[in-house]
Amino acid sequence: MRNRGIWIGGVVSLLLLAGCGNSADNEPKPTPTPVVTDSAETTAPGTETPEAQPSETPDGTAIVDLKLNRLDNVFGFAGETGEQLITIPIDSGTELNNPEQFDTAVGNGGELIEIEFVRHQEANDQDTNRQTINNFNNMDGYIYKVKEGTLLSNKSYMLARKGVVSKGSLMELTSTEDGQYSQADADTIARIEALKKRKVTASSILSESAKEKIALFVFEREGDEMLASLAYVSGEKVLFKDFPATYNESGTWRVDGGDDPGRFEVLFLAHSDEGLLLGIAWAGAEGENLFVLQEEEGALQDTNLLSNRYWAP
Repeated sequence: MRNRGIWIGGVVSLLLLAGCGNSADNEPKPTPTPVVTDSAETTAPGTETPEAQPSETPDGTAIVDLKLNRLDNVFGFAGETGEQLITIPIDSGTELNNPEQFDTAVGNGGELIEIEFVRHQEANDQDTNRQTINNFNNMDGYIYKVKEGTLLSNKSYMLARKGVVSKGSLMELTSTEDGQYSQADADTIARIEALKKRKVTASSILSESAKEKIALFVFEREGDEMLASLAYVSGEKVLFKDFPATYNESGTWRVDGGDDPGRFEVLFLAHSDEGLLLGIAWAGAEGENLFVLQEEEGALQDTNLLSNRYWAP
């Protein structure tokens, strides 16, 4: 099993993204078009029973808290062979400070891949403004090669500078491969329904370990109000990230997505000095959104670590 994108309706939107058009040399980089909703859902906190945290991982690695403020908002994706990675431009003309300091790519359910800076690549006249493997050699970005480990072709990763992320700060997960999700068990579904006071119509286990799981739940439609929620479940602890939306036949959460919220994958789950951190890739027909959520006030909250890829024809 392995691990995948975000539009957040309600009070806070993850990104305000423009619609797409045909690419031209002087047009700005297109980004996936959001389906915006004004509805909001109150996050239902889980039972907040404090649990003693283990001091080491199952393989004996000492657990080390990751420092949230040391993470850079830098994401990238792997090339066709998985031997190289290119960063996703944040803003046009923005340069990456000290690119040679980045030596780690994190993704695919918490895998740590050792990388090495190669060069900065400028966009050429063949650039389609799509962040895909077909445009890898034409787009602007910083290219890294793999020193140790294997990148999954076309998969997204978060980059980190030397010494920022260690194996001891990441939780070991078994993640869904290529969207082959399994459903949550009946007891978990009943518990989620009780917390949210709403019937679950679909569930998908994205990643799990022996003691915790990360899952997506889609709830019963109420009029035109739709709700999907990411949930972190560990013992008595449940943390939600809600994605409320207004029903739209052509695309409720994602453009051209119907009433399907899209494909989610877990990039990583980490210990940090400010609670759990959950990296997510959320993909739809137009592209993919990448973001990191932080445990705060009994829920999973947005951070300023976010990016997106556009890949529609």
